[in-house]
Amino acid sequence: MRTTSIISTLISVAIAIIIGILPAQAEDLSKCSESFYGGIYPEFTNHKLSKNTQALCFNGFAVMYSDVTRTPLWSAEYLTRKRLQQAKEINRDDSFHEESRLPKSARAKLSDYSGSGFDRGHLSPNGDMANRSQQYDSFSLANIAPQSPRNNRYIWRNIESATRYMTQQYGEVYTITGVAFTNKKIQRLQGRVLVPSHFFKAVYIPAINRAGVYYAPNDESERIEVISVDELTVRTGIDVLPVLDYQVKSQALALPLKAGEKIDVPDAQGVPSEEPGWMLFVVAIIDWVMVQLQA
Repeated sequence: MRTTSIISTLISVAIAIIIGILPAQAEDLSKCSESFYGGIYPEFTNHKLSKNTQALCFNGFAVMYSDVTRTPLWSAEYLTRKRLQQAKEINRDDSFHEESRLPKSARAKLSDYSGSGFDRGHLSPNGDMANRSQQYDSFSLANIAPQSPRNNRYIWRNIESATRYMTQQYGEVYTITGVAFTNKKIQRLQGRVLVPSHFFKAVYIPAINRAGVYYAPNDESERIEVISVDELTVRTGIDVLPVLDYQVKSQALALPLKAGEKIDVPDAQGVPSEEPGWMLFVVAIIDWVMVQLQA
């Protein structure tokens, strides 16, 4: 009996390692489950990415940080009209700082970015933060990645504004913002911080049960694509919204490229924007079960 118990324990640990969800990470992210739709956080489909990652709960968002890249791989937020209204009342106060919860050897440093030619690009933006504590946390280097200046100041600024506009329009939005490293040759700042090849922002709108992803090269070209959640998984090795059913994940919502543009959703008329999140989660589960029964 004892041998069987030991073998069972070893198998459980092995499975946890294989799927990249160690108990410590799950426990950490459970403390900020409100940042994720249905309380379910992103999953690695490329398990090499999960090596030396650390989950971090912040005030207002959650981060999966990589000791290898010394950047976040993704940062998750739950946006509401109330939160954004509160954010409008706070002026920006830059306070970039090292993340004290990380081992010194794993941290990005302020000196890594000095004279690099790259901006310190927020994943969860300062403009979404509803109070001073959230704002301060957003300037942690655990929420920052090297970003092309023109990408950061123009393309990405427009995307962040458009996401806030969609929140105002539909009442609530879940976002997962992240980075990808797809180039064969990767640049490093000070030989330490890896420069992403791309930035992405996945947007899920519960009121219309639709999702899409902004995907942009980290350069000065001002190029941008809108792709599906499934396509993002193929390109990055991260399933950012695992709780969604296959139809939502396979179809890209035509996201606006700037604030004020309406989303072309034929059946959006009359859809309540304040429907409870738990009800939408139950509907998603029922849809998934029906798909499995029909398979």
